[in-house]
Amino acid sequence: MIKLSNLADYAVVLMSVIAARPDELHTAVSINADTKVPLPTVSKILGKMARANLLKSNRGAGGGFSMNLKAEKITIADIIEAVDGPVQLTNCLSVEDTECDYEPVCISRNKWDKINKAVYQALNNVPLSEMVTKPYDFMQNTHTETIRINKNR
Repeated sequence: MIKLSNLADYAVVLMSVIAARPDELHTAVSINADTKVPLPTVSKILGKMARANLLKSNRGAGGGFSMNLKAEKITIADIIEAVDGPVQLTNCLSVEDTECDYEPVCISRNKWDKINKAVYQALNNVPLSEMVTKPYDFMQNTHTETIRINKNR
């Protein structure tokens, strides 16, 4: 089974919440309340996103985190790499020397590279903006209309 780490999965969720309200400052506590992701995990991920320059960190009273780039400019690959490092399906694809005992006889390594690149390209072609759920415009209008009707009674 190929799957994202929990940290990468949570990072996409947290970044989606922030991207849904890009003009606001978001604290770890408020994001924890919105997502139910454990507070220490939220803090850890927000720090990683800031170090990767995906978020701006505003320190001090009234501080928090805000988008450093528009959601259209951030890809899912950017988020995953900020948390987990390079997208890598097998250990032999690491940029680090792995000293694999099977390398001299391995016939599949170059095939894994092709697959890894395809997975990376797929993740890199999905912008964060596509992960953001926007509230429906008519919901707010319906609520406003209901208030107006009730006041006229």
